Amino acid sequence: MKQLRGKVVKKYFKKFPKRSQEIILILENIQYAKNVANIFRTAESAGVDRIYLTGISHIPPFGKGLKKVSRGSENKLRYEYAEKTLDILPKLRSEGYHIIAIALTDKNILISDLKAHLKDVSKICFVAGNEDSGVNKTTLEKCDIAVTIPMYGKNPSLNVNVSVGIVLFSF
Repeated sequence: MKQLRGKVVKKYFKKFPKRSQEIILILENIQYAKNVANIFRTAESAGVDRIYLTGISHIPPFGKGLKKVSRGSENKLRYEYAEKTLDILPKLRSEGYHIIAIALTDKNILISDLKAHLKDVSKICFVAGNEDSGVNKTTLEKCDIAVTIPMYGKNPSLNVNVSVGIVLFSF
């Protein structure tokens, strides 16, 4: 077995079809800039079309250290800032987006069921919340559903950038 590198990697991935669904990601009050930079890198790799940053979420441009984390993804991905998530959701809803919180709620589906849930959905918006408090209650009320990643250990949560990555690559 030989590891692929450089131009060979780009050529390899060009064979893969583009996503059939349009995906938007909202980062709501992500307090650590490193998490934002990591999410940009993951989102670009997962074929996300646009990121909305809200509240206290760090807005690019990223400094030298964070550019290493993001691998320049902030230059390849469209992004916008809005003070409040609630300012964005009505517009996305009117454009036909299915809005999904990445959270544990009383109205959720498991990550294992996400692909089936989205099979007939062409526009998807995921909302990722703050590292400590999660997605705001007022935002959750405007979401169609939440997706939950089961936890098998004693720790009941994952880092936000890990959760976003799992969700984006699960369907």
